[in-house]
Amino acid sequence: MQDKNRKTTTNPTSDSRSWTELVDAVRINPEVDAMADAMREEVWRSVHSRIRRQGRWMRIGRWAAAAVVMAGVVCGSWMLGGMRTERRLEASALPVSVSAPLGVKSAVVLPDGSYVQLNGGTRIVYPAIFGRERRVTVEGEAYFEVVHDERKPFVVTTGSIVSTVLGTTFNVHAYPEDDDCRITLASGALRVDGGPGSRSVVLMPGEQGFFNRRSGLLTLRTVNVEQELSWREDKLYFRGEPLESIVRTLERQFNVDIVISDQALCGVRFTGEFVDGENIHEIMRIISSDSRILYRNYRNHFELYRNR
Repeated sequence: MQDKNRKTTTNPTSDSRSWTELVDAVRINPEVDAMADAMREEVWRSVHSRIRRQGRWMRIGRWAAAAVVMAGVVCGSWMLGGMRTERRLEASALPVSVSAPLGVKSAVVLPDGSYVQLNGGTRIVYPAIFGRERRVTVEGEAYFEVVHDERKPFVVTTGSIVSTVLGTTFNVHAYPEDDDCRITLASGALRVDGGPGSRSVVLMPGEQGFFNRRSGLLTLRTVNVEQELSWREDKLYFRGEPLESIVRTLERQFNVDIVISDQALCGVRFTGEFVDGENIHEIMRIISSDSRILYRNYRNHFELYRNR
């Protein structure tokens, strides 16, 4: 019969090896290991001094309790370390800049999986890693399909205009050389802030925030979304648009240079649709069907001049 009062001897080397194996099972990552190593040795010394005074079953219980304590410490350290690492990554992440040349459309997938299509002559800048918010900057025209994330608002900056969404599809037209900036909502909801001295508007599908850079006024209007997004399919719609603005659109679409030699023609307004794949020469012939306008060209250089 075994003596219940008999003291159990321990093997420090064996105990240390078992303890090491147990703690190694809760290692998280290299950043935490250094913290865990120092704490592990201190906890081990305390546990070993106690198991020398206790029986075998008590020793196992202490090991388990110590392992739980160590796991909590390591996991807590991992969470804090992870937060600090995420902030360091956000702070050190270099911005990514993508540009679409004139006459070319480009597609971009952002770090959160959101999809962006860039029109010709457009530039988008965004961080390689999104932080607490998803902020991008756009110069030109871009169509967005934003992944929904309530925790991280999606913010598009175009000059002084700031558009904030959670998950939606919309179009931004904000070329720096244009007099206006247009934000058109296709689906979801979108808040547009006109900046200092202006106002904010909340868009519903089919609405557009129209910002006049000269006056600084932001207005809300209803538009044909299909026509506003038609550039994605190489279709062009003009509704009473001045020739000067049409010329800029054609330059971006076809990567050509167009000069209006007579300033009196800049304000001439046109209404028309080019939806059948017309090339630049066909469009210029249609424009010159106006008796006031003639054109000539040399390679990719066009000149619009007054018919005397």
